[in-house]
Amino acid sequence: MKSPLSRLVAGAFLVALVATAIACGSSGSEGVITGEVRFAREVDLPEGAVVTVRLLDTSLADAAAVELGRHVVEDADRLPVRFRIEYDRDAISEGAEYSLSADVRLGDNLLYVNDTVHTVLTRGAPRNRDVAVVSTNPFDACVAPLPGELHSGFSDEPLPGDAVLHVRLVDVTDPEERVVVTETSKADLEGFPIEYELPYEGVEISRHHRYELEAEITAAGEVLYHIPTAEWRRTWLPHCPNADLRLVNDVFPADQFPAE
Repeated sequence: MKSPLSRLVAGAFLVALVATAIACGSSGSEGVITGEVRFAREVDLPEGAVVTVRLLDTSLADAAAVELGRHVVEDADRLPVRFRIEYDRDAISEGAEYSLSADVRLGDNLLYVNDTVHTVLTRGAPRNRDVAVVSTNPFDACVAPLPGELHSGFSDEPLPGDAVLHVRLVDVTDPEERVVVTETSKADLEGFPIEYELPYEGVEISRHHRYELEAEITAAGEVLYHIPTAEWRRTWLPHCPNADLRLVNDVFPADQFPAE
């Protein structure tokens, strides 16, 4: 007959053994996938945007994908954003195919989504990887800034140290409702020619609309140079910028060429 002490020791050992087995089993079955959801460049998201990343079993082409895990980022303020998906390793088969999907929504509106397959885990795919998304706004395909250049044939003098360039692309289709569609400012100007870049993402350019480029160089609250007439400000843009497209304009001294 075993003594009470022997039974106590044996019981403690058994409890420890079971606890260790449970811990090892839990640790061994839990996997983690990490990465970033990325747009073509860094982009601010509207307040309340939600980023969702899912791990999917996409083995069967003629069947709906099975979700194995997800990570939801509430109130995401910008892309890229990091994600971490926990999944059950025991549910993974080496012969199956798994991929990541990501979307960004504002309420019921889909803003960004991946349009390419991002495989993970099996068949030589990495365990951790980023997910690239595209915008559902067709105009967001233009993610490259629109380059421009300003010249002036009226002065070789350097600009004042506090001079600032202000550039605006204005939709003037309806003269009564001029709409600024994109704009930028630039300081630390050394002289002409002046190069600048207009943000172009999300800019709705229509071949059926008319546009003007407004440019002013100011210092100490005074306009030094501008484009004085509507005729000289008129410009035409395609739907997307490309390597060959550059806006080239002349600006004129405001004291010699007053605005219309």
